[in-house]
Amino acid sequence: MHVQKQLSELNLQVWQGWQHFWGSPLGQEVLSTEQRLLQPLLEEQRGYHLLCLGSCPLQPLLKNSSIRHHLEWRPVAELAEHPSCLIADPAALPLPDDSMDLVILHHSLELYSRPHALLKEAARVTLPKGELVVLSFNPLSLWGLARLLPSFMQAEPIRSLIDARFLSQSKMHDWLEFLDLQLEQQQQVFHRPPCNRVKFQQRLRSLDHRLDQKCWPFAGIYMLRIKKRIGSPMRPVSKLKNTGWLPVQPVSSPTRNSLKIEK
Repeated sequence: MHVQKQLSELNLQVWQGWQHFWGSPLGQEVLSTEQRLLQPLLEEQRGYHLLCLGSCPLQPLLKNSSIRHHLEWRPVAELAEHPSCLIADPAALPLPDDSMDLVILHHSLELYSRPHALLKEAARVTLPKGELVVLSFNPLSLWGLARLLPSFMQAEPIRSLIDARFLSQSKMHDWLEFLDLQLEQQQQVFHRPPCNRVKFQQRLRSLDHRLDQKCWPFAGIYMLRIKKRIGSPMRPVSKLKNTGWLPVQPVSSPTRNSLKIEK
């Protein structure tokens, strides 16, 4: 019980650090850019269930979604704003396989201590015809360089993310291959430096939009759109071998009718 309480306090501290970042002018600029990036995706998606494993409340970002049933993850029960919040270990979700039409990992890979396990669990609950979306900070950018500076030279909100682990796109590609996931699309946005001054961010906003449209590399944020592979060619189905003991034919699976006992 004491260990569980310590873990809850640790999760709460990490979450509060991220909320401090998102509440800053820099964090608000990032959220505005990500909302613009996600809006066409959310409008075109069809289905019944949407799961968001994020680092902040995302109701404003999800308001344009055509999927009406939303589940949002929270690390502890004290942070649940509404009954549909999911309180659980994100690497062991109490959800059935292939149950979510859309799963969004909104900077949760940087938030969680076991990002590979989180990605695997998110893939497990995603429908084969559904979609998994990853939003993450790019270490090969001005944001990654800013984290190498002494703390007194960093923007104040960046210091709140001192424990965050930025994952490169190349590492993400390796993980997707290992988990048998197919990368459908990738996009980079927010080429502005991580400065917390409002006027500075506003002056560079139009230039940033033009660079986003040209897919200029080394942006601060990347988005990956991912789907499951079905029937991977790397795993062929072996042919049945005739040993002479049994006929070569598949065994049918039991059904509700076949299990009935005749009276």
